[in-house]
Amino acid sequence: MTPQEHWSLWRSDPRATPFQSPAWLDAWWTHLGGGERHDAEVRDAGGRPVAALPLFVWHDAGTRRLVPVGAGHSDYCDALLAPGTPPGRLWDAILGSSASWDEVLLPDLRPDSPLLGPLPEGWTAHDDEAETCPVLVLPAEGSPLDGLTRSQRRKVVHDRHRAEALGGVTEALVGREEIGGALEALFALHRARWARDGQPGVLADPRVQAFHRAAAPALAEAGLLRISVVRHRDATVAVLYGLADGARWHSYINAVDMGVPGQSFGTLAFARLIEAAAASGAGEFHFLRGEEPYKYRWGAVARRTVRRRVRRG
Repeated sequence: MTPQEHWSLWRSDPRATPFQSPAWLDAWWTHLGGGERHDAEVRDAGGRPVAALPLFVWHDAGTRRLVPVGAGHSDYCDALLAPGTPPGRLWDAILGSSASWDEVLLPDLRPDSPLLGPLPEGWTAHDDEAETCPVLVLPAEGSPLDGLTRSQRRKVVHDRHRAEALGGVTEALVGREEIGGALEALFALHRARWARDGQPGVLADPRVQAFHRAAAPALAEAGLLRISVVRHRDATVAVLYGLADGARWHSYINAVDMGVPGQSFGTLAFARLIEAAAASGAGEFHFLRGEEPYKYRWGAVARRTVRRRVRRG
């Protein structure tokens, strides 16, 4: 499947998220991938791809697992299907390479994933609850802050008032020319936060940093990147790395400078991104994996992803 075909299929699938886009997956494979690829594809009579799932074999303690490209760093893993394409055709393509692996592992499928349907005869699925990914439903009209609890709405207002009293604090979504600087600030703030606990943090790995340096500009080019930053005078004090696919916005990872007493710059970064999502007409804001209490204070409701394991028998 060419990059152009991949993008065309991605745009045709209303369920597609940035995690299934070529911008994300190609960068992941280049910097974090490895192993034997077994991509599954289905084409129509005219040769056009109508279903696809990039896969590779991961050798795990003696078991050969067929897993999606992007697994581990993608909060949602899933296939792309053009409307009207039977999922069973994709399963036939996935299982056609079974001589090369022992098990299919599909982590982090949303509950409505077409991959959770029936399997071809001779195959068995074991489904388990995986991650909790809280989701905030955005209002069709008005400010998303209006739907918050009184205490959370008051917190946002008070945090903005404290920032105004401090002076020199700004909130913004970065433009394309600012992506590089925002990422470097994210890496630095994240490193400082985890250093307080004596840990490196997930962004410390140079390969992970290289992945995001490659993915972010490609995502921006496709209109899928949203980075919210808070600055105090000349310093970046909060970065929220987000993604958007029109109907849904996602907060992927954030980092905050905790060294300014009495300030909650993280609240400002989230408020800016959530307000922008609502203003764009998005229906949902996904906080993605993790049950941190702050997500529920924004009014998000828990949703669980599914881990599906498929074996012969």
